[in-house]
Amino acid sequence: MDTQLLMIGVAIMFGLIGIAASRDLLRRLRPQQRLVPVRIERRARRPRDISGF
Repeated sequence: MDTQLLMIGVAIMFGLIGIAASRDLLRRLRPQQRLVPVRIERRARRPRDISGF
């Protein structure tokens, strides 16, 4: 009985260590998000009707 609980505990610990390691690896491999300015061409605005439609 004690051996089974010990093995379950070891399996849980290895699982937690694996999850922590994979999260760390994914965080390092994911490229850092950098904001890059994007130029937008402005179209000539059409004059609006006075009626507002």
